[in-house]
Amino acid sequence: MNSQSIKFEKVIQTDSTESKLILFERLNSKLMEFMGSKEKYDKNIIQLDKEMGIIKFNQILNYDPKGNRSDDGTVKYQTNVYFKNGRFKIILNDFEHQGKGISLFMITDDSEYPHKKSNYLKFRKKAWLELKIYLNSEMPKTFLTMESLITTPTEMESDW
Repeated sequence: MNSQSIKFEKVIQTDSTESKLILFERLNSKLMEFMGSKEKYDKNIIQLDKEMGIIKFNQILNYDPKGNRSDDGTVKYQTNVYFKNGRFKIILNDFEHQGKGISLFMITDDSEYPHKKSNYLKFRKKAWLELKIYLNSEMPKTFLTMESLITTPTEMESDW
């Protein structure tokens, strides 16, 4: 199987005077609130390296297509943010679908359902396409959220 996990990537240019450390600290200081609690923060942080300018964490997206369907569930994925002076890069990858009845597993770049699980294959093929369309529409919103968290100065940066 030559399938690759789908990946969404975006580089955002900021004010060139904003250092890697300032951009890093903005996201790091806001992540606990973004994730909802310290427990969720501790559980979902994969890598936090100020010197290298990297924050990696897991996220979960609820997936609820119209109607009560067996593929209702969640999509887990990883958010990777790399910081440099004046810019940062966001990579969203390792998408995995877990349904309440039928799971589509790792979401790849394949145009058709690629996994060996073949029960309800016709449904899986249809659900695969719908899920990929859904992710293509939702991930730009995730980029906007991350961009807002990073580009909005913290209270500590303001000149009181």
